[in-house]
Amino acid sequence: MSSLRDAVRDKLREDKVKLWLPPYDDASKVDALAKTYAAALQAPEPDVAAHLADLRQSALAKLAQRTLITLQGTNFSVRVSTELPGAVARAAVAAALGHDVRTQHVRIVGGGKALTDAETLKEQGWPADATRNGEGLRCVVACTPKTEDMLDPDALAANERRRVLEACDVLASDRHFALSDGSSGRRVDVHHAARAPLVRALCCHARGRQALGDGLSGGSRAVDAVAWLREADAEFSRAVVASPGLRDLANLGFLQLDLVRAYCALGDASSVDDAERRLAAARAALVKRYDAVYESRGVDAARRGRKVPAAFVPLARLLVLECVAARARGQAAADRIRDADAMLVALEHSEAAIRPLQDLGHSPRAARGALRRAEGNSIRAANELTERAGRLAANRARPAAMAGEVTADGSLIDAESLSRVRRGAKRASESARLDALKRHRNDADAAIAELTAPVDPTALASLVSMGAEAGAAEEALRATGGNIDAAAAKLLEAPPPQPQPQAPPPPPDLPTDDEDRDAALQAARELVERELGGALAGADADAEEGCDLQFERRLRRRDHQRGILNTYI
Repeated sequence: MSSLRDAVRDKLREDKVKLWLPPYDDASKVDALAKTYAAALQAPEPDVAAHLADLRQSALAKLAQRTLITLQGTNFSVRVSTELPGAVARAAVAAALGHDVRTQHVRIVGGGKALTDAETLKEQGWPADATRNGEGLRCVVACTPKTEDMLDPDALAANERRRVLEACDVLASDRHFALSDGSSGRRVDVHHAARAPLVRALCCHARGRQALGDGLSGGSRAVDAVAWLREADAEFSRAVVASPGLRDLANLGFLQLDLVRAYCALGDASSVDDAERRLAAARAALVKRYDAVYESRGVDAARRGRKVPAAFVPLARLLVLECVAARARGQAAADRIRDADAMLVALEHSEAAIRPLQDLGHSPRAARGALRRAEGNSIRAANELTERAGRLAANRARPAAMAGEVTADGSLIDAESLSRVRRGAKRASESARLDALKRHRNDADAAIAELTAPVDPTALASLVSMGAEAGAAEEALRATGGNIDAAAAKLLEAPPPQPQPQAPPPPPDLPTDDEDRDAALQAARELVERELGGALAGADADAEEGCDLQFERRLRRRDHQRGILNTYI
């Protein structure tokens, strides 16, 4: 019998027949193949059919092995197929830990990715063991009890991300919205296709930092942080594709560091490879800010107990996280650890030094950043904060005044006047409102009177009969004081809309009512500014330079207490 089985296998190879693929999922096709092979091999048809069925089952079993993934963690190890939905894997892990998904919210992160229920593991990018030389995937699990009034945290997080992303799209669609540089407050011009993804990236990054916090508590907050930060990473990638110049943004390097910090907070050992890749990218981004000689001078100053400038904050984080990654690989990193500890001390400033600057009305983060920039000199720090506040206010006045729309007397259009005209002339287009304000030098009442003045129905009918749209014809008549010839000339001068291939996806529809539209834009602006920590409103531009580095200090303290760091990553 074995010789017949070998003969059938050889025949299958010769004919390049793959029993595990259609049409052989149909039993009648297998029977027809058995009949053909029985005649060709001069063997009993039932025996050939039995061997074909056995060979097919063996092939399917081997194929199934290639799709299996082993999810491992503290006190559990389960194997599931990557072709199954995430909900099945979640239930299996929960059962292995003695939890019931009906009474517990079980959140799982592996390889830096949070598990979702609807998509299969393969669709979510969770690779099978075969792609990792048979090794399982280390996972981190956070469980919280369900209550009647508590919704699924994964669903809540997904809804919150969707809400923020939609607000970003609404805000990016407003042509008067301007991004400003965090340190100078100056307006930054961004390619139209990159505006929406860049705003989404900045918001998600800020929200990820907020979720991560300053501690190493892990749990659901760290899971949320990973989801926000990975969303930010994807949006940054889209923005860079649309505008390659954004690759030089410092935010990109900071994001890589924050993602590795999130991995540390989770204790996600499966993310070592991704962490090392991101740390290398962060180091490359920092090299653009200062060269190796500058870095070595800063490290040398820290070793000698001197304070170092605020520019070394990202380097301190990088050194600590590189220590984590090196120790996770079992590599010696004594010199790097000493440098990291010295840098943390060199960037620390006492509460006694920070308090006087707070008394002047500055936030602790801004005060700490100023002290670092002044290398500990309190007087220089106070002067710098005062000068910076004035500079930021002056630079940010322009976006508030509609960033470049100029009236007839050369002044900028006032945002409050435009808001009044929007409420008073709801049927007018935005361009007509702006034109009216320009002609009337920010006089909102005069602009409203012009935009709402009745037009001659006969003149309007004449322009419409010439092919003009009724709304455009009405605006042209108002703008020209009812002169039909001037209105016709104005309509002819209007440039036709230019086609825009490869335009970005359209933003969500805004309400048609102008008052509701203004409210929607204002709500989106408030939400985005809140997510950015007030950066767009000019509240605090020291998100990086003024951070307290408590996360890194706690990480280093745990290292000293346990002697190992590979429990964090």
